[in-house]
Amino acid sequence: MPMHDMDLSDVWTPKMAGERLIEAVKWAHYNVGPTGPAAVRALMPIYVVTEADRIAEEWGKKESADDDPPPPRKRYKPHEVTALIDVLHWPGRYAVNGYPGSARILNLWLRCQVHKGNFGKAVTRQGRMSRASAYRMRDRALTAIAMGLTNDGIKP
Repeated sequence: MPMHDMDLSDVWTPKMAGERLIEAVKWAHYNVGPTGPAAVRALMPIYVVTEADRIAEEWGKKESADDDPPPPRKRYKPHEVTALIDVLHWPGRYAVNGYPGSARILNLWLRCQVHKGNFGKAVTRQGRMSRASAYRMRDRALTAIAMGLTNDGIKP
């Protein structure tokens, strides 16, 4: 059967897997936040400037860059949250066993995507490999995830 006649709607691509991972990690970052001990931050008192403090210190009224409220964040339904949590397990399920180094590079790439960092510069800072090798390793992990999802019959 020629390739153009095949139904590929059930096939995951590395790009699709990467986009879904980015969405899940962003959701986790913005809705769950960091976990673990808060270290010194937990010991510091929280100071919130009141309007009376501003007047007493002659700071004037509180200013904002714009008076428009920020756009509302996407709200997820419970089944969507469950799907996002499942997506967070994909690297461990499909990439870590066969390609542990690639899974670590994928983790670095995801962090850069969520925190708007530069992946190439992050790889260069680590100094362990070239940027080209890091991109190949990221692609290998995404490919392993896409192939695992397709083989397990999970629909895109």
